[in-house]
Amino acid sequence: MAAQKDYRYSTPKGVPGGKVDIAFDEVVTRINEAEDGALKFGMAAVVGSSPGHNVTVPGTGATAVGFDGVVLHHPNTEHGQDGVVRIKKDATVGIMRKGHVWARTADGITPAYGEKAYVCITGDDAGAFTNVADGALDVGAVFGNASDDGIAVIHLR
Repeated sequence: MAAQKDYRYSTPKGVPGGKVDIAFDEVVTRINEAEDGALKFGMAAVVGSSPGHNVTVPGTGATAVGFDGVVLHHPNTEHGQDGVVRIKKDATVGIMRKGHVWARTADGITPAYGEKAYVCITGDDAGAFTNVADGALDVGAVFGNASDDGIAVIHLR
């Protein structure tokens, strides 16, 4: 049985992979090709072994052409026995290709509204968004606000 150990007094602005507003968006359905827990809500996903069908975590060698979108939060994903939500391999996931989404940000960045958002493809931040172009993918996205608790609004165009 889980117990609540943290009592926040403010409502969070968003959750990783949550839609920001009701602006026009494009969402497609894909199958997770990555191992259990590697693909996370709010992170960038790239085409997998079967383009238009599978997605996986961005890695070294990923290209902007292979960017498929951002993994949307799905409230029916079950917690494991350790209380952690993991997207399982071969699970169906929603991928936002256009629209406004709360996405994960790389550690230590301070993006500004309207600044270009790049996708990290190496290290622990792979799949997170950054404002540093070096070694990251330019996917034509921009930040919609500053990073807040490791997430920020990303405008996918």
